[in-house]
Amino acid sequence: MAINEAAIRARQKQYENTVIDFVKSRKGHFLAMTDDQAFLSVVRTVLVKDLGLTAPDLLSWIPEPGQMLKEFRKADEAGPNIVVFMERMIQGQDLTFLVRQLKLAYPKIYIVVLTVEIEQARLMYLHEVGADNFITKPVSPNTIIEKLAFTLKPQSKLGQVLDLAKGLLAKGDAEKAREVARQVLELKPGSAAGYIVMGDAERLLGNTQAAKEAYIAASDNADLYLEPLHKLADLARETGDTEGCYEYLEKLDRLSPFNSERKLSMGELLLKKGDMARAEEMFNAAVAQVIKDAMMLIGNVAERVAAAYGDKNPEQAVMFLRKALDAKGKNLTRDDVKLFNKLGIALRQQGKWEEAVEEYRKALHVAPRDENLYYNIGMAYAEGRQFRNARLSMAEALKINPDITRISAGIAYNIGFVFMQSEARDQARRCFETALELNPGMEQAQRALLKLNL
Repeated sequence: MAINEAAIRARQKQYENTVIDFVKSRKGHFLAMTDDQAFLSVVRTVLVKDLGLTAPDLLSWIPEPGQMLKEFRKADEAGPNIVVFMERMIQGQDLTFLVRQLKLAYPKIYIVVLTVEIEQARLMYLHEVGADNFITKPVSPNTIIEKLAFTLKPQSKLGQVLDLAKGLLAKGDAEKAREVARQVLELKPGSAAGYIVMGDAERLLGNTQAAKEAYIAASDNADLYLEPLHKLADLARETGDTEGCYEYLEKLDRLSPFNSERKLSMGELLLKKGDMARAEEMFNAAVAQVIKDAMMLIGNVAERVAAAYGDKNPEQAVMFLRKALDAKGKNLTRDDVKLFNKLGIALRQQGKWEEAVEEYRKALHVAPRDENLYYNIGMAYAEGRQFRNARLSMAEALKINPDITRISAGIAYNIGFVFMQSEARDQARRCFETALELNPGMEQAQRALLKLNL
C-alpha cells in the first residue's frame, strides 16, 4: 500500500513540475473565461497554494465572451504560451465558435474546455475545432494539475518519444521520424498515435500506399480517434481518389455530425461524381446545420435579454423568451426545456396561468418524461384554482420521480398543498411530513399538517 501511495505521489509531483516549468521556464500564463466562481477559486488555490506560483497577472479572469479578445491580446503580448480555460456554455451561449476562432488565430495556445456531462458527438466536434483537453466539473485540485500536465506535455515515455518524432517531422527529417515511430510501435504495439507518425513520415517520403496503410492501422486501433480519418481524407484528396475521400469524410461526419464545413466538402465531392440528388441533400444538411447554429446563438441572446428583464418587467421577459423559442423553430431539444420553464414562470407572474400551461405542454413534446414540467403545470393550475388538474399533474411528476418531494421543503409543501386542496389527504400528509423532515421549522407545513389532523 505504501509503495502504491509513493508511486501516486511521485506521479503527482511529476504533473506539478510540468505546470511549474510551463510558468517559470516558458513564461506561461492562464486565462479563465468562466462565470463559475467556485472553479475560479479552485484554480487560484492550485496555482498559489499547491504549486507556489505567485507571479502577478499569472491568471486573468474573463467573466464574459465580449472581453475575451481584448484580454487575450493583452496576454499574448506578455508571452505566447497561454492556457485558456473556457466554459463550453456561458450565460446560455455556446462558445464552440470561439474555440475555433482562437485556434485559427493562435494555433500554439492550449484550450481546455470546461463542461458538465455532454454528448460524445459534441465533445468530438470541440476537439476537431481546437480543444486540447476537457475538464468535467466539479473538479478537484489534483485533477486540474493532472489535466494541465497532460495538456502541456506528454507524461509517459511513450508520449515523449512521440513528441520527438513529431519534432523530427516538423524539421522535415522523415527518415529519422519513421525510425522513431517504429520504436513507438515496439513500446506499444497497435499505438494509433504511433501509426499516425509513421503515416506522416511515409507521406513526407512520397510513399503514398505505405502512408495509407499506416493511417488505416491507426483508425483500426482507435475507433473514435478522428485524426486518422482526417489524414486518410487528405491523402485521398491529394491523390485524386474522390471515392476514398468521400468515404472517409462520411465516417468523420457520422462521428462528429456538427461540422457544416465538412458537409459542404462532401456535397462538392458528390457534385464532382455527378450525383446531383445526394449533393443537394448534403448541401441542404450543411445549410440546416448553419441555421441551427445561428438560431441557437439568436436564442441564447434572447434568453439573456429576458433574464436581464427578470422580475422588473415580466412582459418584456415573455416577449424575448418567445423570440428565443421562435428562433429555434423545429430545432428544439431537451436543453430548451429551461426556456419553456422560464417563460411559464414569467407568464404566471402576470397571472396568465392558462398561457403558462400551454407553454409547458409544448415543452412536453421534446421532454415527455420531465417531472419538473409536470410540477410547473401543477403549480400553474393551482394558481388558477384548478386543483383537480393540478393534482393530476403533480401525480404524474411523482410517478416519473418519486423523490421529487425530497428536492426541497418548498416543493414538498407545494405538492402537499395541491393534494390537500383536491381532497387527497393521505398524499398531502406524506408531502407535509417530508417538508418538515427537510425543514423542521417550516411553519406553513406545520399548520397544514395540523389542519389535516383535525
